Amino acid sequence: MIVGAQKAGTSSLLRYLAQHPDIHTHAQPEMTFFLQAREYTRGYEWAFEKYFVGQDSHDEIQEKRLIAKNVMVMHSPEVMQRIYEHNPHIHIVVLLREPVARAYSAYWWARRRGWENIKTYEEALAAEEARLNEDWFKWRQCAYQYNGIYYPHVKNLITQFGASRVHCVLTDDLKDNAAVVCQQLFERIGISADFSPTIGERHNQAALPRSEKFNLFFTQFLASHNPLRRAIRKLLPDATAYKLRKAVLDWNDRSPTENMGSVPPPINPQTRERQMAYFQPFNDQLAALLDRHLPSWNS
Repeated sequence: MIVGAQKAGTSSLLRYLAQHPDIHTHAQPEMTFFLQAREYTRGYEWAFEKYFVGQDSHDEIQEKRLIAKNVMVMHSPEVMQRIYEHNPHIHIVVLLREPVARAYSAYWWARRRGWENIKTYEEALAAEEARLNEDWFKWRQCAYQYNGIYYPHVKNLITQFGASRVHCVLTDDLKDNAAVVCQQLFERIGISADFSPTIGERHNQAALPRSEKFNLFFTQFLASHNPLRRAIRKLLPDATAYKLRKAVLDWNDRSPTENMGSVPPPINPQTRERQMAYFQPFNDQLAALLDRHLPSWNS
């Protein structure tokens, strides 16, 4: 299971790995079964049908390695305990991106998807502590600094699952040679490493919406218990519903040719400098834990 981090390349990695003939995954962007209590209480058999059963038969799926992704679960010990109880021998994959760039990207992603209504990154950072004290689960998409402190979570994963089953990958490694990263993971989970996935398409790239109000309304509608939403979901298979949702949100994204711009502005240099200093102690701890130098993360 790919358990994080948000805005670190997890969607691309999942789709690269899923090309292997011995791997099966879900069509949805995230498997929320372990994270959402309302899903978890329905049991894994329900989740297996929802996320993994499609055109393949049950027997065909059982012959393959199942890979799931949810970029928030590593931040919750309670959720990781659910995953451990489900399968203590699971392989855990963590993608780690330089935390300032990740946090800033996550802010604009939250703006794009209608989760964030604060109009400056600096004000959102100032609001983060109060939000997390209120409810981490509610504000998990807006926990920009908290979700970039990797060390305690990675350490807990290694303690819980064992170092041989926790595979940490830097986003820079994925960018530099995604095929090698995939082949290393194929080997570690016990399938043929001779397969070379097609690399090229990137997923969830940065963009700005034409209308943030529309995305806010649409996201709230999807999260609501509106009778119309329930009726639509009963008529559509889950995979189809997720594709439709993505199509609507993508439709609202600005195109690169629009005059107003399609990508977020650069981060304020002073904000970046402050955040680099904030993250440095945690980065140093992570570097020692992984026995890997991370010089570009602190400069």
